[in-house]
Amino acid sequence: MASGTELGRDSVANAAGTMRLARLLDAAQQITHIGSWEWDLATGVVTWSDELYRIYGLAPRSCAITLGEFLTRVHPDDRERVQREVAAVVARGGPFGYVERIIRPDGLVRKLDTLGEVLVDARGRPVSVIGTCRDITDDPREFARLVQTGEQRALEKLATGAPLPDVLAELVQLVEEMAPEAMASILLMDDTGTRIQHGTAPSLPDAYNRAIHGATIGAQAGSCGTAAFRRKPVCVTDIETDPLWEPYRDLARAHGLRACWSFPILATDGHVLGTAAVYYRQPRTADPMVVELVSRVAHVAAIAIERRKIDELTLALSERTEAIREDERTSIARELHDQLGQALTALKLDMSWLARRLAHDVAVMDKLEGMKQAADGIIRSVERISVGLRPGILDLLGLEAAIKWQSHEFTAQTGITCDLRSHLNDFKLDKDLATAVFRIFQEALTNITRHANASRITVDLRFERSVVVLEVADDGVGLPPSRSRGRSLGLLGMGERARRLGGQCVVSPREPTGTLVSLRVPLSRDQGY
Repeated sequence: MASGTELGRDSVANAAGTMRLARLLDAAQQITHIGSWEWDLATGVVTWSDELYRIYGLAPRSCAITLGEFLTRVHPDDRERVQREVAAVVARGGPFGYVERIIRPDGLVRKLDTLGEVLVDARGRPVSVIGTCRDITDDPREFARLVQTGEQRALEKLATGAPLPDVLAELVQLVEEMAPEAMASILLMDDTGTRIQHGTAPSLPDAYNRAIHGATIGAQAGSCGTAAFRRKPVCVTDIETDPLWEPYRDLARAHGLRACWSFPILATDGHVLGTAAVYYRQPRTADPMVVELVSRVAHVAAIAIERRKIDELTLALSERTEAIREDERTSIARELHDQLGQALTALKLDMSWLARRLAHDVAVMDKLEGMKQAADGIIRSVERISVGLRPGILDLLGLEAAIKWQSHEFTAQTGITCDLRSHLNDFKLDKDLATAVFRIFQEALTNITRHANASRITVDLRFERSVVVLEVADDGVGLPPSRSRGRSLGLLGMGERARRLGGQCVVSPREPTGTLVSLRVPLSRDQGY
């Protein structure tokens, strides 16, 4: 057992080691210009490292820090955004990061990159938030890294199929994070190539966005209209005095806009797709770092816009191809039913005529009877093929009747019980919409037959306001691994049909077992329900 003297020596050694580690940490923070902090959510106490005090222009431990004290030192234009960020961080937990500006006691404005994480207790409840702040005001490398990260977020959204407005909104958010005093805007060129249209500009007044929507580009059309006309950047330092803003000066003045730098968004062939711009509420000379930022945003925006235009053309081609395919199916089904069916019926009549004439010849009668049975089989095959190509009930009685008919056919062919709930009230849907929903339903039944090993399915067809909803649930073995599922042509086809009509088809696991196919397709405006 250690003596009191030995314990005392250990305590002194431990204290000395702790102090040495603290000095090393403080020195490391001074060298890297990174300050650390911790916020106790129960007490509201915020603890800053000495370097963080220095970053804020304060003597270490010169004042107590609370959340309110911290917010008073955040730049007024960033304060509301930072408050939202802090509230979101505590609500969602996990790691986080954002850029903010602070105002030091000497009046200097500094830009900080804040990173942190929410710590939770054994029950998963948040108990504290820890983080670091790095002064990136004069660090071009850090600026470039943050810009690259923002660009990557936008491109990831683009790659995952996010709508173009969401991708552009991500780029605008990047600009406003990196240049917090700026209000960013992206405008899009209309189909004529002569007018600019609102894309996204969340920080600009709505009235201003509405006023410039559809404005004609030209040699004296503000910053954006002129940049689009010249296909070159236009940086207006003071809207009040620059002749380019003469037609829009009163509009800008009414909304407190004093400077605007705009950059054309150019396609790969050089034509203008739109503009990316930043506005300020004070006259301002172009900042090289912000100019570089918006130039890069314009480049990424061009990629996103061109990609979505290609997607639109591909979708249009797919729609046209599917329409042609359905027309061909209908035509072939009609020809099979009408022409071949009539020919076979006539052939049966001829055989009946021969039977009456040759009734005394037993061998001939046996042969004719075999021929009549073969003809009946061919007629049934023609009817089955014709219905498979395009069931007449879909065109004559509509989607609801076709779904009911297909459900009965499915049960008769497979023995799988099909419970159908339909609430369309015989509403007549647009032909293309009805066809798409019916084909998706057929594909869902085909997948169940091939893969589900199910004993019962439930079909629910209904309206939810102006949306057609079809849900097909089975009690089978469930979905295959995601890797195999991603290569399924059937699932891809269902999703593509839904997207062509502005809808969505989601295939998901069903509890406790089985699979759920959920289709939602909005009605067109002229088909309101």
